[in-house]
Amino acid sequence: MAKVKSVSDNQSIYDLMFAAIANRKLPPGLKLSEERLCRVFGVSRTRLREVFFRLAQDRIITLKHNRGAYVTRPTARDAVEVFAARRAIEVSVVEQLASTAGTQVLARLQQHLAEEAAARADKDHARLTQLTGDFHLLLAQLTGNTLFCDIVRRLTALSSLIICLYDSPSASACKDDEHAAIVDAITSGDAAKARALMLEHLEHVEKSLKIDDEEQDDFDIESVFKEMIG
Repeated sequence: MAKVKSVSDNQSIYDLMFAAIANRKLPPGLKLSEERLCRVFGVSRTRLREVFFRLAQDRIITLKHNRGAYVTRPTARDAVEVFAARRAIEVSVVEQLASTAGTQVLARLQQHLAEEAAARADKDHARLTQLTGDFHLLLAQLTGNTLFCDIVRRLTALSSLIICLYDSPSASACKDDEHAAIVDAITSGDAAKARALMLEHLEHVEKSLKIDDEEQDDFDIESVFKEMIG
């Protein structure tokens, strides 16, 4: 297949690949063919490998000696560790927001909830999946703490792989009202309640997972980036 469109810089390729993995467009365990991706992005193997190295540092792809790059296939232990890390970080995020959030922050959270509700009403599972993951990153972003943002961004991407592997790919893994309840606690300034609700929410997500070792069939990787690049 001919390249879809040349991407001008490594950051753009990195962003596209990170988003494709985080939004469950590329499944866990998928081999990332250098030849096909170089053709998709119109870049050399050297540049693509630079992007692979960054994604491997994020732990969302795995580089195997003499075998190439693969979308990370998290183990059951990985899942436990990821959700333990999320609990440690995200309770601090909501506690901070409950103590400091102003009118603009609260308005942005309400806007996001409205977007989730619209996607749910439209039965747009792909959009809802993206939004429910983005909710957690948005919370971190609204604290203004760049380290929170970086950590939560990586953890939510890994969580997406875990959910894709151990749950239905169309499931958002977030109950309809749990995000709204967290926002209500933040709005009321109740840090303890926001903390408890976030812990409960992450526990529900983790407990919804079911271990499944089903292998991935042949996958059309070009079509993913054709849709994303346009």
